[in-house]
Amino acid sequence: MVTNRSTRRSFISVAGAALSAPLMAAGAALPAEADDAKARLAALEDKDAIHALNQLYARHVNAGAHEELSALFADPADARVEAGVRGIAPDGFGEQDEIEIATDRRSAVARVRWTVYTEAAIGPSCTLVEMARLQGEGVLRSTESALFENRYVRRDDGRWMIGAIERAS
Repeated sequence: MVTNRSTRRSFISVAGAALSAPLMAAGAALPAEADDAKARLAALEDKDAIHALNQLYARHVNAGAHEELSALFADPADARVEAGVRGIAPDGFGEQDEIEIATDRRSAVARVRWTVYTEAAIGPSCTLVEMARLQGEGVLRSTESALFENRYVRRDDGRWMIGAIERAS
């Protein structure tokens, strides 16, 4: 019987060591996985913030709110909207935007598709055009889907700002 007990004890001892080895290895990998999860979460939060910034930009363009629009840019002098643009809307609610965050999380580039609504005055001036203008018309309206390449910068306080918005060719 003594032999049997010592065999059981040695088995339990060996089995315990064998079972704990994978757990120890998994525990050692947890900090690396936690860092990876934090990095992925930070990237998702950055993309979400840029997506919200794009939506706010569209809202201000549609409202013609030029002061609020310039507050979204890192350099307010870059807050220009093409002549004739009366409104924009993100295609597919912006779900297909391609946003790339730099590894240092200080800048980003996005390729976004917007529907652009434009107006141009009808010319030359004649009686029919003058009558249309008096009724609030006299413009040609058009709608087009356009691809834009936007650059963003992240301020020291963590807030994303628009660096530049340009139509892609």
